[in-house]
Amino acid sequence: MPNKFRFALSLIFAAVFASCEKGNGTIGSGKFVDERPELGEKLTFPVVSFTRSWDSVSTKNPSQVILGNYDDPIFGRTNASFFTRILLSKSSPDFGEGTICDSVKVRIAYSSYYGVEGDDIDLKVYPLLDEQVDSLSYYSNGTVNYGPAIADTMVVIGPRDTVFNGVDTLVGFLSFDADPAYFQTNIFDAAINGESHFADNEDFVKEVPGLYFTDEGAGSSVAGYFNLDASGSLIQLYYHTGVDDTIAKVFNLTFGQNFGDPTLSYNLFSNDYSNAQFDLDMVDTLNGEVLTYVQGGSGVRTELHFPDLDTLIGKGYSINRAELSFDVLQGTAGQYRFPGSLILIQDLDTAQQLIKDYTSSVNPTGGTVARTDVREFNYTFNVTRMVHDFVNDREEILPILIAPSSSSGNLHRVVLGGGMHPVIPAEFNVYYTRSK
Repeated sequence: MPNKFRFALSLIFAAVFASCEKGNGTIGSGKFVDERPELGEKLTFPVVSFTRSWDSVSTKNPSQVILGNYDDPIFGRTNASFFTRILLSKSSPDFGEGTICDSVKVRIAYSSYYGVEGDDIDLKVYPLLDEQVDSLSYYSNGTVNYGPAIADTMVVIGPRDTVFNGVDTLVGFLSFDADPAYFQTNIFDAAINGESHFADNEDFVKEVPGLYFTDEGAGSSVAGYFNLDASGSLIQLYYHTGVDDTIAKVFNLTFGQNFGDPTLSYNLFSNDYSNAQFDLDMVDTLNGEVLTYVQGGSGVRTELHFPDLDTLIGKGYSINRAELSFDVLQGTAGQYRFPGSLILIQDLDTAQQLIKDYTSSVNPTGGTVARTDVREFNYTFNVTRMVHDFVNDREEILPILIAPSSSSGNLHRVVLGGGMHPVIPAEFNVYYTRSK
């Protein structure tokens, strides 16, 4: 091969090889890998993480209502109760003189359960005495004013148990009897006497506010999750009119399955951590803890602080990527499942809000549980926008809270490796480039 030809060919190869590493000026390492810029320099920051109590969450119209006074082997006891409106299935009902309510069947569809299925609870149902107002917010630590119980019975929390409703055998319903006297007075007698609030449900719920469901037992291993929107969730009032009436009749009260119904429900929670595996009075908020705990409802949260992150303030660095990662402590799930996803909340003392990364549709924040091995699970968050905001815009490092998504409608909990854990410590990595 002529020397001139060899020289020209070598120049071509050199040009092709050089094109594999594209320069990008003075930012970062100045190279691209597989047509993507490198993330830049990596810094690993310490994470101070510890468990804190949380007094309440907004629970108005949750995805599911919860019932149970259950004992968790790690988190102690949680009592979950709920309120719901009841609604007329037909406005201006015409029952006729002498109508007698013979019996009442309450049936509520399960959506799931939490804990050990099959344990029983001491269920009590009370009628509320005060009107519930749509424009108000309802929180998990609220109180209710109620009258004498209309149901007091032991029931088993078993979503797979069968229930016979007189026609079909159903699976997945909690079913029990209620006192006919309450419904005789407030439904049949009131309607027969021509009370005006039976014209529509908007007026009805002002006079008949609804029912409060609670477990007053000594404690069990389960809490039930229930779907009030299911078509089979009903209160069935069986009645007859006059002594000669031998035809069985039924009038249904619903929990609001129709579009436009003035539905209202909310969950109430209380927690007793005296038998928990952590002590909220002995938390090291300066150095952090080996383990941290996160719980749904108004249970505990994990608080995060980021010492040394303030060293990036005022530097004008471009934050290319920032990630928080937490491993689940093995052997802490079992019957008590951990949340499918966690969220990060910015704590501003007077208000809490999701971190800025949730506003990005390009780079999702993450937080969904991922299996990393047969028995190993992890939650990882993209917090790039949060870190950029802290160091470049806000110039202040704020604490962050970890909470389960949909806390108002679930009790799922998880134990995470904290910043001080020797084997599965929380990790916080920031990748940046110098823009000056």
